[in-house]
Amino acid sequence: MDITTEVVHGWRLLTRVQELLDEPDVQQLIVRNEAGDSVIAIEVSTIRTGSTTRPVLAAVKAIVDELPRVVLEVGRIPSERAVGELTRSEELDRALDMVEPVFERY
Repeated sequence: MDITTEVVHGWRLLTRVQELLDEPDVQQLIVRNEAGDSVIAIEVSTIRTGSTTRPVLAAVKAIVDELPRVVLEVGRIPSERAVGELTRSEELDRALDMVEPVFERY
């Protein structure tokens, strides 16, 4: 599992968690305080298989109210791309490269 760490301000945490819950490769979220102590660990696969996200988001909202800044660890499943397969951002860049010259003419 690939783990990335990001510092998130409390007011932005709820939105960031909602964004990460929608990403298909995210497996686990761990919210830590600035001292490095784990506050909550969220198994995203468990949420996707049946339980609702409302209690989890309520817990994150409670954390937002108490902590001004947190460290968010995001555990992702390593993506195995086939050779030549493009990511969404690469597909978007290629599409823009094709469309931009058309708009330059007008």
